[in-house]
Amino acid sequence: MTRRGQQVSDVVAGLADKATGQLMRPQDKVHIGSITKTFVATVVLQLAAEGRLSLNDSVQKWLPGVITGHGYHPAQITIRQLLQHTSGLRDYAADPRFQTVRALEKTWRPRQLIDAAVRLGPPVHGWLYSNTNYILLGMIIQKVTGHSPITEIRHRILAPLGLHDTSFPLTSKRIPGLHAHGYYGPIDVTNLVSPSTAWTAGAMISTVGDVARFYRALLTGRLLPPAQQRELLAAIPVDDPGELFTEHYGLGIYRVQLPCGTAWGHDGGYPGGFKTFAYTSPDGSRQAVMVYNDFKMSIPPPAGTGTPAFQRDVKKATELAFCGQR
Repeated sequence: MTRRGQQVSDVVAGLADKATGQLMRPQDKVHIGSITKTFVATVVLQLAAEGRLSLNDSVQKWLPGVITGHGYHPAQITIRQLLQHTSGLRDYAADPRFQTVRALEKTWRPRQLIDAAVRLGPPVHGWLYSNTNYILLGMIIQKVTGHSPITEIRHRILAPLGLHDTSFPLTSKRIPGLHAHGYYGPIDVTNLVSPSTAWTAGAMISTVGDVARFYRALLTGRLLPPAQQRELLAAIPVDDPGELFTEHYGLGIYRVQLPCGTAWGHDGGYPGGFKTFAYTSPDGSRQAVMVYNDFKMSIPPPAGTGTPAFQRDVKKATELAFCGQR
């Protein structure tokens, strides 16, 4: 999906379902993976605007006893650090168990994911992209509001923006309605992975159109007051290996420089077979949201088939989608 001002275009290629030969459709629902993080960060910043929490609050304040041992000091880890991936917490997804089908099919509780991360070792110095941070943020949203973060996202973002094709499953492995199938190489893994393995770090389902509408609303100030908008976009330079473009990471969103200007957004990979990229200009006038449905292609060798040539093609396609022919 691309936007140039009021002109919106959809481009599709390839198959949504290899078994039936169904072509991809612009309205197909897909797993959007870590784009979920921007939704979660938006809710946290709204709660900060309401005075219900502070970004300087510690994890210990809201979740006493959840992080223990292994050199971690939860009283010194702040909500801001969770949002920006500077908490030092390791990524639970690095646990070898999460590379197995058995673990991906299993229903996990958030606390189990946190425990898996802590067991991986002591804190890491500096910036580290860690899904663990956003599991904790989901738990904090629940503690502050008394509601599931799924309920808060629906009430605060999905309903007001009319994102009717966006959902947040808790345990169901199936994508409702019209959807693309996701593949890991030749294997259809669409209904394999339990969303509980990702929860508030990456379990949401959406369409390219809904994702674009969300980021346009966010970047143009419809979802956050000015003070929280400044916090959202206070980005630091980071080293995120394997990403298409050099990033500056804010709070659940990052900035990249494309040939025609600055873009904000996020990408998301999901073991259920999808990779999604979403970029929006600061004024919302340019957008590109792209998805492909062979997750293995996004993983560099030896784990997958994400060759340098494939990565160059994805990068070129992204620049064309956002900037057009130059």
